[in-house]
Amino acid sequence: VPLLIVLLSMEMGIAIVVETILSFVGLSVASDTPSWGNLIQEGRQYIHQVPWLLGLPVFCLIFSVVGLNALGDGLKQVIDPVSRR
Repeated sequence: VPLLIVLLSMEMGIAIVVETILSFVGLSVASDTPSWGNLIQEGRQYIHQVPWLLGLPVFCLIFSVVGLNALGDGLKQVIDPVSRR
């Protein structure tokens, strides 16, 4: 069970990236639904006028995926002390 928690926290990052890619290309949620991919797609249209419309969702996406991976790594080290070496 503890290793399942670690695996789930790592897989959440992958799920977020997959959903972002699918919604960016228009294959996931509706275009009026807030999603990382939809926000990035809309921000891409206005990159020259207001660059933070693209930069902020990309930064938040990277921050959340790296954060989930760090959480999974930390949980793995706490749960399995042998892997610390």
